[in-house]
Amino acid sequence: MALKIGFASLALVALAGCGGGTSVTVDGVPEPSRRTFLFWSGSNSGERVVDVNNDAFAFFSDTGCLYNFRTGRENLGFCLNAGGDRVRYGVLAMRIVNVTSAAGTCIAALVEESTAQFVDIETDAFDREIVAVTALRPSPCF
Repeated sequence: MALKIGFASLALVALAGCGGGTSVTVDGVPEPSRRTFLFWSGSNSGERVVDVNNDAFAFFSDTGCLYNFRTGRENLGFCLNAGGDRVRYGVLAMRIVNVTSAAGTCIAALVEESTAQFVDIETDAFDREIVAVTALRPSPCF
């Protein structure tokens, strides 16, 4: 599922969403394995959505909010709209689109809505998602 891009070519254009949401541990709510994630039509990655570095995320079917596989946390401020393919995190608007992976398969990825450029999701020292828009555009998957 590696994307056709290299980390060395990553150019951070703008930061958005810093501290925009609340990260909630899965303690006190059903375990992620007992909750369901949304699946993305036309994607070979099932429920997984990737960023520019192929880091995997998913969106819970009950809340529509982001689950970060690296931190094991749900972010209640990083959620899908009612239509299900647009995402808001702070002031940043993103879409989930199918892109061509390095293996030639279709996978779901997060891109910035107005530029259609990949985003990079990292975490800060407090495990909050920090989102940067990159200069890289994905290859659409048909």
